[in-house]
Amino acid sequence: MRILLFSLFSASCALATVQVRDGCGEDAALVATLQDSDTIRVEHGVLGEAAPCYAVTVEHGESTLRGYISDATLPSVVEFERRRALESRVPVPEPPPPPPGVKKPAAPRPTGPPFAPWSGADIKGRRFRIGDGTAKVTLVTFWSVTSAKGRQAAQELAKAGDEFRAKGLQAYGLVQPIDPGRLGMYLDDMGLDCPVAYDREGLAARYGGDPNKGTTLVIDSGNHIVASSTNPAEIRAMVAKLVSSE
Repeated sequence: MRILLFSLFSASCALATVQVRDGCGEDAALVATLQDSDTIRVEHGVLGEAAPCYAVTVEHGESTLRGYISDATLPSVVEFERRRALESRVPVPEPPPPPPGVKKPAAPRPTGPPFAPWSGADIKGRRFRIGDGTAKVTLVTFWSVTSAKGRQAAQELAKAGDEFRAKGLQAYGLVQPIDPGRLGMYLDDMGLDCPVAYDREGLAARYGGDPNKGTTLVIDSGNHIVASSTNPAEIRAMVAKLVSSE
């Protein structure tokens, strides 16, 4: 179950038929049936469910209840989704120009062989291509489900993707082959929103990556590998440098 985009909004509405449950699934237990006088605050939306689901806090009489609702027509939910849509369209401001006489940082030099363009499918069968010339910066993380450090690297990859996507970053995860059901459980808990594919062709070994440590390759717009590291701070610094040198 993936949880994203925290937000707050309070509203009173006609709630007589709306149920608050202790989860999003069909077998979730009833917590309360809301009344017109109740005030609902949408905390966040929940993805990965068959139907819309929202975590809420409700002022129910003299009690404060926490649970989940699935009614997407409630005014509070409608307003939450409106704000979420607006936030997703907020442009990332361009960095200020350097002061007169200050040169932009030079682009990092390649440290390894070029990354050969690679085509494949993610674990859900969706096709994608790494190194197709459309990205200013590309991150490729080799990781393993059975390694805590590898899973952490995959989550850091997703964070970098969120932070720099608007500036031309594309991020991909290549995971060591494992039972699809087991991998799916981990992905649901980790909340990754970047393409994840099995490394069935041994790309980690080809480019010197260690899936158990979560090695990430930083690839420039010319498909040159300019960094390879298991340190998320180093990866972020290199991406920031590449973005600013464009």
